[in-house]
Amino acid sequence: MSNLLKDKICVITGAGRGIGQATAILFAKEGAKVLISDIDKKPLQETISLIENFNGTVKSFVGDVTKKSDCENIMKSAVDEFNADSIDVLCNIAGMTKDKMIHQMSQDDWDFIINLNLTGTFNCVQAASLYMRDLAKKEKDSGAINSRSIINISSTSARGNPGQINYASSKAGVEGLTKSVAKEWARFNIRCNAIAPGFIESRLTQPKKNEKDFGIPEEQKKAIDKLQLETGLAREHGKPVDVANVALFFASDLSSFVTGQVLTVSGGMIGSI
Repeated sequence: MSNLLKDKICVITGAGRGIGQATAILFAKEGAKVLISDIDKKPLQETISLIENFNGTVKSFVGDVTKKSDCENIMKSAVDEFNADSIDVLCNIAGMTKDKMIHQMSQDDWDFIINLNLTGTFNCVQAASLYMRDLAKKEKDSGAINSRSIINISSTSARGNPGQINYASSKAGVEGLTKSVAKEWARFNIRCNAIAPGFIESRLTQPKKNEKDFGIPEEQKKAIDKLQLETGLAREHGKPVDVANVALFFASDLSSFVTGQVLTVSGGMIGSI
């Protein structure tokens, strides 16, 4: 590895599984000090173990991003655990789907996804402002502003997707939030970008056997597999690490002059670009 994030303090939510876990591992391999968070303790511990296996630097906080107080404690924990005063990178990855057609969707289904995916992202950005924007403002007054980065997770579904009105709306909101933060905080040298994954292999995209399982209907999964084979890059479906690699670009100084962007990671599959 090339130490692209050497000694940077990075906060990653949703780090117990999938894209969040892959991002935490990659960042730690690149020299970052990672504070990982998830609502579930057991998968979070798995991520810790995977990072400790290669002597990466990792701390954790079990928290719910829909709760403002938890988000504040996540950010505070990052600076306290690493004896720092600044957060260099914030990755808002916590999220979920809860699919139903419009006429079947309950108010609870709508509220749950909007609160987690969109309000959760807002809560984390606002909680991090003390250790990013406010600190950068002080640095600006002294004449030297450090580069910082916020990375949000959108989706190709933000353009609209059958059965996902709650999810699509939340991710479209994330893109608007991303561009707003980018414009407000550019003068503090804080970049804010989003990644829009297409079909990425995870528990949320596995074939599900019954209505209560995570995943998508088996027939829909077969259709997606066929579409990937016929129109996407000549390789298997996307993996969490494919998204993590783009997160690394946005987190590192390689993207030091890039902000307010939404980068699609879909392997070129028709319907995802």
